[in-house]
Amino acid sequence: MKAWEIGSRNAGERGIGGLRQTERPEPVAGPGEVLVRVIAAGLNYRDLMVLRGQYGSDLPQSRIPLSDGVGKVIAAGEGVTGLASGDRVIAPHFLSWLDDTAYSPAVFAQDMGVTADGWLAECIVLPAAAALKVPASVPDTTAASLAVVGATVWHAMVAFGGAREGSLVLAQGTGGVSIFALLLAKALGARFAITSSSDAKLDRALALGADYAINYRDRPDWGAALLEATGGRGADVVVDTLGFAALGETIAACAPNARIGTLGALAGSPQDVASASQGALIGKNIAIKGIASGSRAMLEKALGVFAAHGLAIPVDHEFAFADAPAAFACLDDGGHFGKVVIRL
Repeated sequence: MKAWEIGSRNAGERGIGGLRQTERPEPVAGPGEVLVRVIAAGLNYRDLMVLRGQYGSDLPQSRIPLSDGVGKVIAAGEGVTGLASGDRVIAPHFLSWLDDTAYSPAVFAQDMGVTADGWLAECIVLPAAAALKVPASVPDTTAASLAVVGATVWHAMVAFGGAREGSLVLAQGTGGVSIFALLLAKALGARFAITSSSDAKLDRALALGADYAINYRDRPDWGAALLEATGGRGADVVVDTLGFAALGETIAACAPNARIGTLGALAGSPQDVASASQGALIGKNIAIKGIASGSRAMLEKALGVFAAHGLAIPVDHEFAFADAPAAFACLDDGGHFGKVVIRL
């Protein structure tokens, strides 16, 4: 079978130059495993970080990248029940984090695309216990883009944030996390606020149901802008993709008793010190939680909402398998709205 490997990390422009296509023997499903023919794979920012040497240490050059994908079961190993040939499946990228109470740092030892081979191959093997059947109402490109954002956003917005009908949810930017959060929030009956530097992208977010759209280039004080737009209320739940470099502004956008699930660092790096005072947190009685993705159970709940409401994640760009480096470059350019997908 054909597969892509990460190669030498940091090689070439933007870390993408190390990617290399190779031929491998087709894998075999062992006991408790399923062999999956990949249909499509989705890209996330962390996949770029892997190539640049910013995520995961001491990874072999032979590692197959990508944490998101969908495929069809073509064989099942001994002892597998509940899955059959032809079933479309996805899986949480932390393959061993199955339920809501089972998190420990040990899950990083089986992280698809990082410490375990990922989806950028013609065939992969998955633990049957991690695999989730995809309902027919969910398109391939949505299923291929769902695992990372689905588990992560459900964890931040619902399991921790408690978003429900009437809540105001805030997400920053118009990448896959924020657009998934928008679709999920509206399906749950919540209101939604989003920020971007592009009016065109904000218009697209409004067309998908966003209630408030703020251009942070026009309003660097976008926290104050959201308070103005909401009559002083602010956000009840924040799906924070900016990180601690922008935490002061994020807190400014919050309502009293807000909950911030922080999961990205697009405004700086994960090593940044918080740009907010303790007094600002205490004054609004805000809770902050670090979100290390989410469990299979969280992903299953998010998948169920998308299936029930017939939702589809916007995919701006699809690439052929042979053009995988171009897909990574497209993601790095940052001009996309929603997701970038590689179709096999």
